[in-house]
Amino acid sequence: MYDLVIRNARIADGLGNPLVDGDLAVKDGRVAAIGRIRDAAAETVDAGGQVLAPGVIDLHTHYDAQLTWDKTASPSPALGVTTVVIGNCGFGIAPTPANRRDTVLANLSEVEAMSLDALRAGVDWGFETFGEYLELLRRKSVYPNVAVLASHTVMRTAVMGDDASERPSTPAELDLMLGLFREAMDAGAIGLGSSTNENHRGFGGIPIASRMASDDEFRSFMRVLGDYRHGVFMATCGYHTTVDFLEELATISGRPALYAPVVHYSNDPGRASGILAACDDARARGIPVYAQASCQPLSLSFSLTSAYILKTIYPWPADGSSDELRRIFADPGFRDAIRATLAQPDPRRIFSGDWSLMDVTTVALPKNASLEGHNIAEIAAAQGRDPLDVFLDLALDEGLATLFTGRILNVEEVKVRDILRNDGALVSLSDAGAHNTFLCDAGYAMYLYGRWVRELGALDLPTAIRKVTSDPADVYGIIDRGRLIPGAHADMILFDPDTIGITKMERHRDMPAGGERLLRRAPGLHGTWVNGVRVFDGTDYVAHASGPGEVLIRFNAGKPQLAMPGAAR
Repeated sequence: MYDLVIRNARIADGLGNPLVDGDLAVKDGRVAAIGRIRDAAAETVDAGGQVLAPGVIDLHTHYDAQLTWDKTASPSPALGVTTVVIGNCGFGIAPTPANRRDTVLANLSEVEAMSLDALRAGVDWGFETFGEYLELLRRKSVYPNVAVLASHTVMRTAVMGDDASERPSTPAELDLMLGLFREAMDAGAIGLGSSTNENHRGFGGIPIASRMASDDEFRSFMRVLGDYRHGVFMATCGYHTTVDFLEELATISGRPALYAPVVHYSNDPGRASGILAACDDARARGIPVYAQASCQPLSLSFSLTSAYILKTIYPWPADGSSDELRRIFADPGFRDAIRATLAQPDPRRIFSGDWSLMDVTTVALPKNASLEGHNIAEIAAAQGRDPLDVFLDLALDEGLATLFTGRILNVEEVKVRDILRNDGALVSLSDAGAHNTFLCDAGYAMYLYGRWVRELGALDLPTAIRKVTSDPADVYGIIDRGRLIPGAHADMILFDPDTIGITKMERHRDMPAGGERLLRRAPGLHGTWVNGVRVFDGTDYVAHASGPGEVLIRFNAGKPQLAMPGAAR
Protein backbone atom coordinates (compact mmCIF):
# COMPACT_ATOMS: atom_id res chain seq x y z
CA MET A 1 0.00 0.00 0.00
CA TYR A 2 1.21 3.48 -0.85
CA ASP A 3 1.15 6.33 1.65
CA LEU A 4 -0.34 8.75 -0.88
CA VAL A 5 -1.64 8.63 -4.43
CA ILE A 6 -2.48 11.80 -6.36
CA ARG A 7 -4.73 10.84 -9.26
CA ASN A 8 -5.79 12.53 -12.48
CA ALA A 9 -2.93 15.05 -12.56
CA ARG A 10 -0.94 16.69 -15.33
CA ILE A 11 2.52 15.77 -14.07
CA ALA A 12 5.57 17.96 -14.69
CA ASP A 13 8.82 16.14 -14.06
CA GLY A 14 10.77 19.35 -13.41
CA LEU A 15 13.30 18.46 -16.09
CA GLY A 16 11.64 20.47 -18.85
CA ASN A 17 9.85 17.57 -20.53
CA PRO A 18 6.22 17.86 -21.65
CA LEU A 19 3.59 17.30 -18.98
CA VAL A 20 1.96 13.87 -18.88
CA ASP A 21 -1.46 12.84 -17.65
CA GLY A 22 -1.48 10.28 -14.88
CA ASP A 23 -1.18 9.42 -11.21
CA LEU A 24 1.72 9.69 -8.78
CA ALA A 25 2.29 7.46 -5.76
CA VAL A 26 4.34 8.24 -2.67
CA LYS A 27 5.91 5.78 -0.24
CA ASP A 28 8.17 6.71 2.69
CA GLY A 29 8.51 10.29 1.53
CA ARG A 30 9.64 9.51 -2.01
CA VAL A 31 8.01 9.18 -5.41
CA ALA A 32 7.27 5.45 -5.74
CA ALA A 33 5.49 5.28 -9.10
CA ILE A 34 4.10 7.44 -11.92
CA GLY A 35 1.48 6.31 -14.44
CA ARG A 36 -1.93 4.68 -14.07
CA ILE A 37 -1.83 3.46 -10.48
CA ARG A 38 -4.46 0.97 -9.33
CA ASP A 39 -2.99 0.04 -5.94
CA ALA A 40 -4.53 1.29 -2.72
CA ALA A 41 -3.16 4.14 -0.65
CA ALA A 42 -3.61 5.43 2.87
CA GLU A 43 -4.55 8.80 1.35
CA THR A 44 -5.85 9.64 -2.12
CA VAL A 45 -6.13 13.08 -3.69
CA ASP A 46 -8.01 13.76 -6.94
CA ALA A 47 -6.06 16.43 -8.80
CA GLY A 48 -8.91 17.02 -11.22
CA GLY A 49 -6.56 17.67 -14.13
CA GLN A 50 -4.47 20.28 -12.35
CA VAL A 51 -0.69 20.46 -12.63
CA LEU A 52 1.42 18.44 -10.19
CA ALA A 53 4.96 19.79 -10.22
CA PRO A 54 8.07 19.62 -8.06
CA GLY A 55 8.10 22.11 -5.20
CA VAL A 56 10.06 25.29 -5.71
CA ILE A 57 13.66 25.45 -4.50
CA ASP A 58 14.20 29.02 -3.30
CA LEU A 59 17.94 29.69 -3.44
CA HIS A 60 17.88 33.15 -1.90
CA THR A 61 16.06 33.48 1.42
CA HIS A 62 16.82 35.04 4.79
CA TYR A 63 14.89 32.81 7.17
CA ASP A 64 17.97 32.33 9.40
CA ALA A 65 16.37 34.13 12.35
CA GLN A 66 12.70 33.44 11.63
CA LEU A 67 13.12 29.66 11.57
CA THR A 68 14.12 29.74 15.24
CA TRP A 69 10.60 30.95 16.14
CA ASP A 70 8.53 29.89 13.09
CA LYS A 71 9.11 26.37 11.83
CA THR A 72 6.73 26.88 8.91
CA ALA A 73 8.97 29.53 7.27
CA SER A 74 5.82 31.50 6.48
CA PRO A 75 4.85 32.46 3.85
CA SER A 76 7.05 30.32 1.56
CA PRO A 77 5.31 26.90 1.68
CA ALA A 78 1.98 28.65 1.09
CA LEU A 79 3.59 30.08 -2.05
CA GLY A 80 4.81 26.78 -3.45
CA VAL A 81 8.29 26.57 -1.88
CA THR A 82 9.45 23.24 -0.46
CA THR A 83 13.20 23.89 -0.01
CA VAL A 84 14.87 27.10 1.17
CA VAL A 85 18.52 28.08 1.18
CA ILE A 86 19.46 30.51 3.97
CA GLY A 87 22.65 32.36 4.92
CA ASN A 88 22.55 34.35 1.69
CA CYS A 89 24.70 37.47 1.27
CA GLY A 90 26.59 36.22 4.32
CA PHE A 91 23.83 37.48 6.63
CA GLY A 92 23.08 34.59 8.97
CA ILE A 93 23.13 34.17 12.73
CA ALA A 94 25.62 31.32 13.16
CA PRO A 95 28.24 30.90 14.45
CA THR A 96 27.57 33.57 17.09
CA PRO A 97 29.33 33.59 20.45
CA ALA A 98 27.14 34.98 23.21
CA ASN A 99 29.11 38.23 23.38
CA ARG A 100 28.47 38.95 19.68
CA ARG A 101 24.69 38.43 19.63
CA ASP A 102 23.72 42.09 19.96
CA THR A 103 26.06 43.10 17.15
CA VAL A 104 24.83 40.36 14.82
CA LEU A 105 21.16 41.21 15.38
CA ALA A 106 21.68 44.96 15.10
CA ASN A 107 23.51 44.62 11.79
CA LEU A 108 20.97 42.09 10.50
CA SER A 109 18.10 44.41 11.39
CA GLU A 110 19.61 47.19 9.32
CA VAL A 111 20.95 45.40 6.24
CA GLU A 112 17.85 43.19 5.87
CA ALA A 113 15.38 45.80 7.13
CA MET A 114 14.09 43.63 9.95
CA SER A 115 12.55 44.87 13.17
CA LEU A 116 15.25 44.79 15.84
CA ASP A 117 12.57 44.43 18.52
CA ALA A 118 11.14 41.41 16.69
CA LEU A 119 14.59 39.84 16.35
CA ARG A 120 15.42 40.36 20.01
CA ALA A 121 12.08 38.94 21.10
CA GLY A 122 11.98 36.07 18.64
CA VAL A 123 15.43 34.56 18.08
CA ASP A 124 16.07 31.39 20.05
CA TRP A 125 19.76 31.53 20.99
CA GLY A 126 19.99 27.85 21.84
CA PHE A 127 23.26 27.60 19.91
CA GLU A 128 26.64 29.21 19.40
CA THR A 129 28.37 27.08 16.75
CA PHE A 130 27.18 26.44 13.22
CA GLY A 131 26.60 22.75 13.99
CA GLU A 132 24.54 23.64 17.06
CA TYR A 133 22.41 25.94 14.88
CA LEU A 134 21.65 23.09 12.47
CA GLU A 135 20.74 20.89 15.42
CA LEU A 136 18.40 23.62 16.72
CA LEU A 137 16.60 23.65 13.36
CA ARG A 138 16.25 19.87 13.54
CA ARG A 139 14.71 20.14 17.01
CA LYS A 140 12.33 22.82 15.72
CA SER A 141 11.14 20.28 13.07
CA VAL A 142 10.91 22.71 10.17
CA TYR A 143 8.24 22.51 7.47
CA PRO A 144 10.37 23.12 4.36
CA ASN A 145 13.71 21.50 3.68
CA VAL A 146 16.51 23.86 4.72
CA ALA A 147 20.06 24.19 3.40
CA VAL A 148 22.37 26.65 5.13
CA LEU A 149 25.21 28.71 3.69
CA ALA A 150 28.03 29.59 6.06
CA SER A 151 27.81 33.35 6.65
CA HIS A 152 30.91 35.38 5.84
CA THR A 153 29.86 38.49 7.75
CA VAL A 154 28.89 36.49 10.81
CA MET A 155 32.18 34.59 10.87
CA ARG A 156 34.07 37.88 10.56
CA THR A 157 32.01 39.35 13.41
CA ALA A 158 32.52 36.27 15.57
CA VAL A 159 36.28 36.65 15.24
CA MET A 160 36.80 40.41 14.93
CA GLY A 161 33.85 42.01 16.71
CA ASP A 162 33.16 45.60 15.67
CA ASP A 163 36.48 45.73 13.81
CA ALA A 164 34.96 43.38 11.22
CA SER A 165 33.19 46.34 9.61
CA GLU A 166 36.23 48.61 9.75
CA ARG A 167 39.26 46.84 8.29
CA PRO A 168 40.72 43.77 6.57
CA SER A 169 41.54 40.77 8.70
CA THR A 170 45.01 39.97 10.03
CA PRO A 171 46.55 36.59 9.12
CA ALA A 172 45.74 35.30 12.61
CA GLU A 173 42.12 36.46 12.38
CA LEU A 174 41.75 34.95 8.93
CA ASP A 175 43.02 31.61 10.23
CA LEU A 176 40.32 31.67 12.91
CA MET A 177 37.64 32.49 10.32
CA LEU A 178 38.78 29.70 8.05
CA GLY A 179 38.59 27.35 11.01
CA LEU A 180 34.97 28.40 11.56
CA PHE A 181 34.27 27.83 7.87
CA ARG A 182 35.72 24.33 8.03
CA GLU A 183 33.56 23.59 11.08
CA ALA A 184 30.50 24.78 9.12
CA MET A 185 31.34 22.69 6.06
CA ASP A 186 32.01 19.64 8.23
CA ALA A 187 28.64 20.16 9.94
CA GLY A 188 26.79 20.31 6.60
CA ALA A 189 26.92 23.84 5.18
CA ILE A 190 25.99 24.01 1.51
CA GLY A 191 28.74 26.56 0.89
CA LEU A 192 29.62 30.19 1.62
CA GLY A 193 27.47 33.29 1.36
CA SER A 194 28.98 36.77 1.16
CA SER A 195 28.43 40.34 -0.04
CA THR A 196 30.50 43.12 -1.54
CA ASN A 197 27.47 45.26 -2.40
CA GLU A 198 27.88 48.97 -1.66
CA ASN A 199 24.25 49.25 -0.53
CA HIS A 200 24.74 46.67 2.23
CA ARG A 201 25.19 48.58 5.46
CA GLY A 202 25.00 47.50 9.05
CA PHE A 203 23.65 49.27 12.13
CA GLY A 204 24.37 53.00 12.08
CA GLY A 205 25.28 52.94 8.38
CA ILE A 206 28.60 51.10 8.77
CA PRO A 207 29.70 48.78 5.93
CA ILE A 208 28.59 45.19 6.38
CA ALA A 209 31.61 43.19 7.53
CA SER A 210 32.27 41.17 4.37
CA ARG A 211 32.74 44.41 2.43
CA MET A 212 35.98 44.88 4.35
CA ALA A 213 37.40 41.54 3.19
CA SER A 214 40.37 41.68 0.85
CA ASP A 215 40.46 39.73 -2.40
CA ASP A 216 43.02 37.45 -0.78
CA GLU A 217 40.56 36.71 2.04
CA PHE A 218 38.03 35.52 -0.55
CA ARG A 219 40.71 33.41 -2.23
CA SER A 220 41.55 31.81 1.11
CA PHE A 221 37.91 30.84 1.69
CA MET A 222 37.76 29.32 -1.79
CA ARG A 223 40.85 27.21 -1.11
CA VAL A 224 39.04 25.78 1.92
CA LEU A 225 35.90 25.17 -0.16
CA GLY A 226 38.07 23.32 -2.66
CA ASP A 227 38.93 20.79 0.03
CA TYR A 228 35.32 19.56 -0.06
CA ARG A 229 33.52 17.60 -2.73
CA HIS A 230 30.42 19.76 -2.55
CA GLY A 231 29.49 23.37 -2.01
CA VAL A 232 28.79 26.68 -3.74
CA PHE A 233 29.85 30.28 -3.28
CA MET A 234 27.19 32.97 -3.63
CA ALA A 235 28.02 36.65 -3.52
CA THR A 236 25.78 39.68 -3.64
CA CYS A 237 28.09 41.81 -5.73
CA GLY A 238 28.79 45.49 -5.86
CA TYR A 239 30.13 47.38 -8.82
CA HIS A 240 33.77 46.57 -8.09
CA THR A 241 33.21 42.79 -7.98
CA THR A 242 33.40 41.40 -11.49
CA VAL A 243 32.35 38.12 -13.04
CA ASP A 244 36.04 37.65 -13.85
CA PHE A 245 36.81 37.61 -10.13
CA LEU A 246 34.03 35.11 -9.47
CA GLU A 247 35.46 32.99 -12.27
CA GLU A 248 38.84 33.10 -10.54
CA LEU A 249 37.25 32.03 -7.26
CA ALA A 250 35.33 29.21 -8.97
CA THR A 251 38.59 28.05 -10.53
CA ILE A 252 40.29 27.98 -7.11
CA SER A 253 37.46 26.05 -5.44
CA GLY A 254 36.32 23.94 -8.36
CA ARG A 255 32.79 24.68 -7.21
CA PRO A 256 29.97 26.87 -8.65
CA ALA A 257 30.06 30.61 -8.03
CA LEU A 258 26.79 32.57 -8.05
CA TYR A 259 26.57 36.26 -8.97
CA ALA A 260 23.67 38.14 -7.38
CA PRO A 261 21.62 40.08 -8.15
CA VAL A 262 20.88 40.04 -11.86
CA VAL A 263 17.95 42.36 -12.48
CA HIS A 264 17.29 45.02 -15.08
CA TYR A 265 18.46 48.46 -13.99
CA SER A 266 16.71 51.23 -15.93
CA ASN A 267 19.55 53.62 -15.04
CA ASP A 268 22.22 51.08 -16.15
CA PRO A 269 20.49 49.18 -18.98
CA GLY A 270 23.48 47.16 -20.14
CA ARG A 271 24.46 45.82 -16.74
CA ALA A 272 22.35 42.64 -16.59
CA SER A 273 23.09 41.55 -20.15
CA GLY A 274 26.80 42.14 -19.61
CA ILE A 275 26.84 40.03 -16.46
CA LEU A 276 24.96 37.19 -18.13
CA ALA A 277 27.24 37.27 -21.18
CA ALA A 278 30.31 37.04 -18.93
CA CYS A 279 28.76 34.11 -17.01
CA ASP A 280 27.90 32.39 -20.31
CA ASP A 281 31.48 32.82 -21.48
CA ALA A 282 32.89 31.35 -18.27
CA ARG A 283 30.62 28.29 -18.46
CA ALA A 284 31.49 27.78 -22.12
CA ARG A 285 35.07 27.38 -20.92
CA GLY A 286 34.01 24.91 -18.24
CA ILE A 287 34.02 27.30 -15.26
CA PRO A 288 30.70 27.00 -13.33
CA VAL A 289 29.65 30.64 -12.90
CA TYR A 290 25.92 31.35 -12.69
CA ALA A 291 23.64 34.25 -11.87
CA GLN A 292 20.75 34.63 -9.46
CA ALA A 293 17.98 36.50 -11.25
CA SER A 294 14.55 37.85 -10.38
CA CYS A 295 11.41 37.47 -12.46
CA GLN A 296 9.42 40.12 -10.57
CA PRO A 297 9.40 43.90 -10.58
CA LEU A 298 11.13 44.86 -7.35
CA SER A 299 8.99 47.26 -5.37
CA LEU A 300 9.64 48.42 -1.81
CA SER A 301 6.93 49.91 0.39
CA PHE A 302 8.01 52.26 3.16
CA SER A 303 7.27 55.34 5.20
CA LEU A 304 9.81 58.09 5.80
CA THR A 305 10.44 56.88 9.33
CA SER A 306 12.38 54.01 7.76
CA ALA A 307 13.11 54.83 4.13
CA TYR A 308 15.49 51.99 3.33
CA ILE A 309 15.64 52.63 -0.41
CA LEU A 310 16.59 56.32 0.03
CA LYS A 311 19.49 55.86 2.42
CA THR A 312 22.00 55.61 -0.44
CA ILE A 313 21.18 59.21 -1.46
CA TYR A 314 23.53 61.70 0.20
CA PRO A 315 22.77 63.23 2.71
CA TRP A 316 19.69 61.15 3.56
CA PRO A 317 19.79 60.36 7.32
CA ALA A 318 20.65 56.80 8.32
CA ASP A 319 18.22 56.97 11.25
CA GLY A 320 16.72 59.36 13.78
CA SER A 321 13.65 60.03 15.89
CA SER A 322 10.47 61.23 14.22
CA ASP A 323 11.08 64.76 15.50
CA GLU A 324 14.64 64.76 14.14
CA LEU A 325 13.52 63.42 10.77
CA ARG A 326 10.73 66.01 10.45
CA ARG A 327 13.23 68.79 11.13
CA ILE A 328 15.65 67.41 8.53
CA PHE A 329 12.99 66.87 5.86
CA ALA A 330 11.65 70.42 6.29
CA ASP A 331 15.11 71.98 5.86
CA PRO A 332 15.50 73.67 2.41
CA GLY A 333 19.25 73.03 2.55
CA PHE A 334 18.68 69.29 2.95
CA ARG A 335 16.29 69.28 0.00
CA ASP A 336 18.75 71.16 -2.21
CA ALA A 337 21.49 68.68 -1.29
CA ILE A 338 19.25 65.71 -2.20
CA ARG A 339 18.35 67.36 -5.52
CA ALA A 340 22.02 67.94 -6.26
CA THR A 341 22.86 64.29 -5.54
CA LEU A 342 20.03 62.98 -7.70
CA ALA A 343 21.15 65.26 -10.54
CA GLN A 344 24.39 63.24 -10.73
CA PRO A 345 23.62 59.80 -12.23
CA ASP A 346 24.93 56.90 -10.14
CA PRO A 347 23.72 53.37 -10.99
CA ARG A 348 24.77 52.16 -7.53
CA ARG A 349 21.88 54.00 -5.91
CA ILE A 350 18.72 52.01 -5.22
CA PHE A 351 16.48 54.95 -6.21
CA SER A 352 17.67 57.06 -9.12
CA GLY A 353 15.26 59.99 -8.85
CA ASP A 354 12.62 58.88 -11.38
CA TRP A 355 9.55 60.09 -9.48
CA SER A 356 7.19 58.38 -11.94
CA LEU A 357 8.25 55.14 -10.22
CA MET A 358 7.41 56.42 -6.71
CA ASP A 359 3.75 55.71 -5.86
CA VAL A 360 1.55 56.94 -3.05
CA THR A 361 0.22 53.66 -1.69
CA THR A 362 -1.67 54.56 1.49
CA VAL A 363 -2.35 57.99 2.96
CA ALA A 364 -2.96 58.66 6.64
CA LEU A 365 -5.39 61.60 6.28
CA PRO A 366 -8.75 61.46 4.49
CA LYS A 367 -8.09 64.81 2.81
CA ASN A 368 -5.27 63.20 0.83
CA ALA A 369 -7.21 60.11 -0.29
CA SER A 370 -7.35 61.29 -3.91
CA LEU A 371 -3.55 60.91 -4.11
CA GLU A 372 -3.57 57.16 -3.50
CA GLY A 373 -2.58 55.13 -6.53
CA HIS A 374 -0.84 58.05 -8.21
CA ASN A 375 2.90 58.54 -8.57
CA ILE A 376 4.80 61.55 -7.31
CA ALA A 377 5.62 62.80 -10.82
CA GLU A 378 1.92 62.88 -11.71
CA ILE A 379 1.01 64.71 -8.51
CA ALA A 380 3.87 67.19 -8.93
CA ALA A 381 2.84 67.94 -12.51
CA ALA A 382 -0.76 68.51 -11.46
CA GLN A 383 0.33 70.85 -8.67
CA GLY A 384 3.05 72.60 -10.68
CA ARG A 385 5.64 71.85 -8.01
CA ASP A 386 8.98 70.09 -7.63
CA PRO A 387 8.55 66.31 -7.09
CA LEU A 388 10.90 66.14 -4.10
CA ASP A 389 8.99 68.93 -2.36
CA VAL A 390 5.69 67.17 -3.06
CA PHE A 391 7.07 63.91 -1.72
CA LEU A 392 8.47 65.35 1.51
CA ASP A 393 5.61 67.79 2.15
CA LEU A 394 3.01 65.04 1.87
CA ALA A 395 4.91 62.91 4.38
CA LEU A 396 5.35 65.85 6.77
CA ASP A 397 1.66 66.75 6.48
CA GLU A 398 0.79 63.19 7.59
CA GLY A 399 3.28 62.91 10.43
CA LEU A 400 5.55 60.66 8.33
CA ALA A 401 2.80 58.01 8.24
CA THR A 402 2.26 58.01 4.45
CA LEU A 403 3.10 54.68 2.83
CA PHE A 404 4.99 54.98 -0.46
CA THR A 405 6.01 52.23 -2.89
CA GLY A 406 9.12 52.62 -4.98
CA ARG A 407 9.26 50.53 -8.18
CA ILE A 408 13.00 50.35 -8.52
CA LEU A 409 14.18 47.32 -10.52
CA ASN A 410 12.91 44.96 -13.25
CA VAL A 411 10.21 47.37 -14.37
CA GLU A 412 10.83 46.92 -18.14
CA GLU A 413 9.44 43.47 -18.96
CA VAL A 414 11.02 43.12 -22.39
CA LYS A 415 14.43 43.33 -20.73
CA VAL A 416 13.46 40.96 -17.92
CA ARG A 417 12.29 38.42 -20.51
CA ASP A 418 15.80 38.25 -21.95
CA ILE A 419 17.20 37.55 -18.48
CA LEU A 420 14.71 34.76 -17.81
CA ARG A 421 15.45 33.02 -21.10
CA ASN A 422 19.11 32.57 -20.21
CA ASP A 423 19.79 29.11 -18.78
CA GLY A 424 22.59 30.42 -16.59
CA ALA A 425 20.15 32.68 -14.76
CA LEU A 426 18.72 30.77 -11.79
CA VAL A 427 15.37 32.37 -10.96
CA SER A 428 15.23 33.21 -7.24
CA LEU A 429 16.11 36.38 -5.31
CA SER A 430 12.96 36.29 -3.19
CA ASP A 431 14.72 37.67 -0.08
CA ALA A 432 11.99 35.80 1.81
CA GLY A 433 12.21 36.42 5.53
CA ALA A 434 13.84 39.85 5.07
CA HIS A 435 12.57 43.35 4.28
CA ASN A 436 9.29 42.23 5.80
CA THR A 437 7.78 45.71 6.06
CA PHE A 438 8.81 46.67 2.51
CA LEU A 439 8.09 43.68 0.29
CA CYS A 440 7.04 40.05 0.01
CA ASP A 441 8.55 38.35 -3.03
CA ALA A 442 8.42 34.78 -1.71
CA GLY A 443 5.84 33.89 -4.37
CA TYR A 444 8.14 34.58 -7.31
CA ALA A 445 7.56 31.16 -8.89
CA MET A 446 3.79 31.62 -8.79
CA TYR A 447 4.35 34.97 -10.51
CA LEU A 448 6.59 33.24 -13.06
CA TYR A 449 3.88 30.69 -13.91
CA GLY A 450 1.09 33.26 -14.01
CA ARG A 451 2.66 36.32 -15.58
CA TRP A 452 5.53 35.02 -17.72
CA VAL A 453 3.96 31.73 -18.84
CA ARG A 454 0.19 32.24 -19.01
CA GLU A 455 -0.12 35.97 -19.69
CA LEU A 456 3.02 36.82 -21.67
CA GLY A 457 3.97 33.44 -23.18
CA ALA A 458 7.64 34.27 -22.69
CA LEU A 459 8.37 30.73 -21.42
CA ASP A 460 6.50 27.47 -21.79
CA LEU A 461 5.31 25.90 -18.55
CA PRO A 462 7.74 22.92 -18.50
CA THR A 463 10.70 25.28 -18.96
CA ALA A 464 9.48 27.68 -16.28
CA ILE A 465 9.02 24.81 -13.84
CA ARG A 466 12.51 23.49 -14.62
CA LYS A 467 14.06 26.88 -13.94
CA VAL A 468 12.83 26.97 -10.34
CA THR A 469 13.14 23.25 -9.51
CA SER A 470 15.74 20.96 -11.08
CA ASP A 471 18.02 23.75 -12.34
CA PRO A 472 18.72 25.17 -8.88
CA ALA A 473 18.90 21.68 -7.38
CA ASP A 474 21.52 20.59 -9.91
CA VAL A 475 23.73 23.67 -9.55
CA TYR A 476 23.63 23.54 -5.74
CA GLY A 477 24.00 19.75 -5.55
CA ILE A 478 20.67 19.23 -3.77
CA ILE A 479 20.15 15.51 -4.09
CA ASP A 480 16.94 13.93 -5.49
CA ARG A 481 14.89 17.12 -5.27
CA GLY A 482 13.47 19.50 -7.83
CA ARG A 483 12.09 16.64 -9.95
CA LEU A 484 9.22 14.19 -9.90
CA ILE A 485 10.70 10.89 -11.00
CA PRO A 486 10.68 7.52 -9.21
CA GLY A 487 13.04 7.64 -6.26
CA ALA A 488 13.02 11.42 -5.85
CA HIS A 489 11.83 13.06 -2.64
CA ALA A 490 8.13 13.82 -2.89
CA ASP A 491 8.36 17.61 -2.68
CA MET A 492 5.36 18.71 -4.75
CA ILE A 493 2.83 21.39 -5.47
CA LEU A 494 -0.61 21.14 -7.08
CA PHE A 495 -1.83 24.19 -8.97
CA ASP A 496 -4.26 25.41 -11.60
CA PRO A 497 -2.25 26.96 -14.46
CA ASP A 498 -5.27 29.01 -15.50
CA THR A 499 -5.46 30.91 -12.22
CA ILE A 500 -2.03 30.64 -10.58
CA GLY A 501 -0.50 33.94 -9.50
CA ILE A 502 0.10 36.12 -6.46
CA THR A 503 -2.03 38.76 -4.78
CA LYS A 504 -1.05 42.27 -3.87
CA MET A 505 0.77 42.69 -0.58
CA GLU A 506 -1.30 42.65 2.60
CA ARG A 507 -0.14 44.03 5.93
CA HIS A 508 -0.17 41.69 8.94
CA ARG A 509 0.94 42.19 12.53
CA ASP A 510 2.10 38.69 13.45
CA MET A 511 5.82 39.06 14.11
CA PRO A 512 7.40 38.75 17.56
CA ALA A 513 6.91 41.84 19.72
CA GLY A 514 3.86 42.72 17.61
CA GLY A 515 5.94 43.55 14.55
CA GLU A 516 4.39 44.09 11.12
CA ARG A 517 5.12 42.40 7.83
CA LEU A 518 3.74 42.25 4.30
CA LEU A 519 2.36 38.95 2.98
CA ARG A 520 0.91 37.66 -0.27
CA ARG A 521 -1.29 34.70 -1.20
CA ALA A 522 -1.19 32.45 -4.26
CA PRO A 523 -4.61 32.00 -5.88
CA GLY A 524 -4.63 28.75 -7.82
CA LEU A 525 -2.19 26.91 -5.53
CA HIS A 526 -4.10 23.98 -4.04
CA GLY A 527 -1.49 22.07 -2.12
CA THR A 528 2.15 21.85 -1.06
CA TRP A 529 3.80 18.60 0.05
CA VAL A 530 7.25 18.23 1.62
CA ASN A 531 8.68 14.71 1.66
CA GLY A 532 5.21 13.39 0.88
CA VAL A 533 3.49 15.26 3.73
CA ARG A 534 0.99 18.00 2.98
CA VAL A 535 1.98 21.25 4.67
CA PHE A 536 -0.40 23.64 2.86
CA ASP A 537 -3.92 22.73 1.80
CA GLY A 538 -4.68 25.64 -0.51
CA THR A 539 -6.09 27.76 2.27
CA ASP A 540 -3.85 27.45 5.30
CA TYR A 541 -0.96 25.54 6.78
CA VAL A 542 -1.60 21.98 7.92
CA ALA A 543 -0.72 21.57 11.57
CA HIS A 544 2.00 19.02 12.33
CA ALA A 545 3.61 18.34 15.67
CA SER A 546 6.78 17.58 13.78
CA GLY A 547 7.36 19.33 10.46
CA PRO A 548 8.32 17.07 7.55
CA GLY A 549 11.22 19.17 6.28
CA GLU A 550 14.82 18.01 6.44
CA VAL A 551 17.87 20.05 7.38
CA LEU A 552 20.00 19.19 4.38
CA ILE A 553 23.65 18.39 5.11
CA ARG A 554 24.64 16.03 2.29
CA PHE A 555 24.98 17.27 -1.25
CA ASN A 556 25.93 15.96 -4.67
CA ALA A 557 29.68 15.85 -5.23
CA GLY A 558 29.36 15.89 -9.01
CA LYS A 559 29.74 18.91 -11.25
CA PRO A 560 26.60 20.88 -12.22
CA GLN A 561 24.95 19.73 -15.42
CA LEU A 562 24.05 23.21 -16.71
CA ALA A 563 27.44 24.25 -18.05
CA MET A 564 26.29 25.41 -21.49
CA PRO A 565 25.02 28.97 -22.02
CA GLY A 566 22.08 29.95 -24.15
CA ALA A 567 18.37 30.46 -24.26
CA ALA A 568 15.98 28.28 -22.30
CA ARG A 569 15.48 24.87 -23.85
